[in-house]
Amino acid sequence: MRSASTSLKTIAAAQADFRANDRDGNHETDFWRADVSGLYAAEVEGFAIKLIELSVAAADDRPVLPIDRYSIRSPKAGFWFRGLPHADESRRGPDRFAACCFPDVLREGQLGTYVISEENVIRRKLLGHARGLEAHPAKEHLKAENWETLD
Repeated sequence: MRSASTSLKTIAAAQADFRANDRDGNHETDFWRADVSGLYAAEVEGFAIKLIELSVAAADDRPVLPIDRYSIRSPKAGFWFRGLPHADESRRGPDRFAACCFPDVLREGQLGTYVISEENVIRRKLLGHARGLEAHPAKEHLKAENWETLD
């Protein structure tokens, strides 16, 4: 679904902005790793940073920062979003990010789960469930498990 992949590209662009402009003011060149909704709801000097659409932030299935003061949580175009660690990291470092989106309900013919990382490449796979991922697969698993690369 184009909306899901477009929203992931928006997350990647927001991550690049967050890192390049030190949006959290911590004087480090890092990505926002806590969740997806924080790319909207993280506050600096009392104001939300709003780097992504509110509809994407509200579709975070595991928000760390409260999003309910801005919106009611609900899927965007039938998809939930989630910030992910990488499968090959023991703790979330500042130089990487990953996110996925997955269908609220698995339907026949639906295009599956999508992932993106700091490489800014979207991949998708029909996983046979609507639970998302717990970690962004390592490069060798993306290839071995036949994740499709999208343009």
